[in-house]
Amino acid sequence: MTLRFGLLWPFRNPDWARVGWDEFYRSHIDLVVESEQMGFDDAWLTEHHFIDDGYSPSLLPIGAAIAARTHRIRIGTFLLLLPLHNPVRVAEDTATLDLISGGRFDLGVGLGYRLEEFDDQGIPARERAGRMQENLTIVRQLLAGETVTIDGKYNRLRDIRISPPALQRPHPPIWVGGTAPTAIERAAKMGLHFLSGGPGSATVYDEALRANGYDPQQFDVAATLPTYVAPTRRQAWEIAAQPLRYMVAQ
Repeated sequence: MTLRFGLLWPFRNPDWARVGWDEFYRSHIDLVVESEQMGFDDAWLTEHHFIDDGYSPSLLPIGAAIAARTHRIRIGTFLLLLPLHNPVRVAEDTATLDLISGGRFDLGVGLGYRLEEFDDQGIPARERAGRMQENLTIVRQLLAGETVTIDGKYNRLRDIRISPPALQRPHPPIWVGGTAPTAIERAAKMGLHFLSGGPGSATVYDEALRANGYDPQQFDVAATLPTYVAPTRRQAWEIAAQPLRYMVAQ
C-alpha cells in the first residue's frame, strides 16, 4: 500500500476575501504548480454550481490548465457530478485531458447532494442514481475504446466511439465517491476506486470488493482530512478557523 498526499482545490472566492476572478484563477493555478514543486502527489478538483463564491463549476477546463503548467502531479476530480453531464462529453473531455497531461488524470464521479443543482437545471434530483449508473457505464466503455450503442432510460447512442482515445490503458483511473451503502457497493461491484466520504466507509468498501471477487490491495481509497500546519496549535486555529468554518458550513 502506498500513501499519497494531495490537496483539494475548490476554487472558492468568498466575499470576505474576494479578489478579481481572473487574478483568483491565475493565483490558484500558480499555487497548484507550487504544490507540485513542494512534492505533493495529487491535485483534486471538486464541483458545485450557482454558489456566490464561485465554487468551481467547470472542473475539466481547470484540470487542463493545471496539466499545461505541471509535469508530475496527478490531477483528479473529487468529484464530478456525473448525473448532470452528458456521458459522451465527459468521456471525450477526460480523454483529451489525459492526453494533455501525459496520462496524469483520474476521473472521480459521484451523485451530488445539493438537490437544487439538479432540479433547477431540469434534471430531476430523484433521477440521480439512475443517471449515475447509466452514465458511468457509458463513460467507462468509451474510455476503454469500445464502440457503444445503447437505448437506455437517459441516453440513446448509436455506434459511438471517441477519438482521440485516452492515453492511460485500459482507461484513466475511475473513482466513485459517496457515503451511502449503495454508492460504496456501486464502486466495489464495478471494480472502481473509492472516494471516501466518511469514517469507516473504507472498511465497508474493502468488504464489498471481496464480496464481488476483487482484491482490495488492487484498489485505492482517497479521503479528505482538513489540515493546517503552523508553529503552534493556537496559531493554526487563528489562521485557519474562519476558512475551515466557512468550508464546513457551505
